[in-house]
Amino acid sequence: MKRSLTSVLALAFALVLATGAFAQLAGTLTWGGSTTVAPFVYAAIEQFQKDNPGVKISYEATGSGAGLTSLLAGQYSLAGSSAIVPADQIAKGALPVVVAYDGMTPVVNKSVKLSNIGQADLAKIFAGKISNWKDVGGQDMKIVVVNRDESSGTYASFWDIVCLPTQGKARSYTKDAIVAKENGEVAAKVASTPGSIGYVGMAFADEVIKKGGRALMVNGIKDTVPNVLSKKWPISRELFLVTMGAPKDDSVEKAFIDFLLSAKGQAIVKSADFIPLPKN
Repeated sequence: MKRSLTSVLALAFALVLATGAFAQLAGTLTWGGSTTVAPFVYAAIEQFQKDNPGVKISYEATGSGAGLTSLLAGQYSLAGSSAIVPADQIAKGALPVVVAYDGMTPVVNKSVKLSNIGQADLAKIFAGKISNWKDVGGQDMKIVVVNRDESSGTYASFWDIVCLPTQGKARSYTKDAIVAKENGEVAAKVASTPGSIGYVGMAFADEVIKKGGRALMVNGIKDTVPNVLSKKWPISRELFLVTMGAPKDDSVEKAFIDFLLSAKGQAIVKSADFIPLPKN
């Protein structure tokens, strides 16, 4: 017996309700934080919005510290961080999720005749205890330090990984430094300033190299992806997206985090020259 058009449509509608086939994610999300994660976050947002045309997302690259402060204040529901989230913020409900890996690379101007540096000497340079390249095997030339600003997660991570073992927990970077707001600015200042040294996320080192500068080896080890994943490269870190508590299952925040953790999202991480999570 043939079914009427009405009954067929009713059955189809029932199936849609049961499966959610016509359900689409919708909403607006404004969030921000780390400048380091910005390249792959921007690319992921672009693709996510194509896949979910009812969603509008904007990311403000204000620095990890500023992003986490806004998250805890309730101004953001999602933040990006290139530094480990402090224990006191986790105690208040901050929930970090690792979405990628990154190496930090010390970079020098083309005038610096050095290809390798020991981690202890690198720490002393940024603490202001070594101020001439001749003291670390280079030529007789003043060292010009290019540092990140205090709101930067890279600023915090570099001290904690490189300097803390010999210089202590208190971040006492040299005050005699050029301060840059983000990785690209560090790369530009190092590339244009004779005698300079700075540090950038590994993905940004090419910006200095293209202008004749170089990425330094540390303890004789090169900053490669395999060396970061094997932890041979001494200056590596995790990159995070952070929420206040677990995001709701039907939220844009959870959907975006899940997307970035998916094969499609991790391919975007890789295409931006960051290091995707190892496959299980």
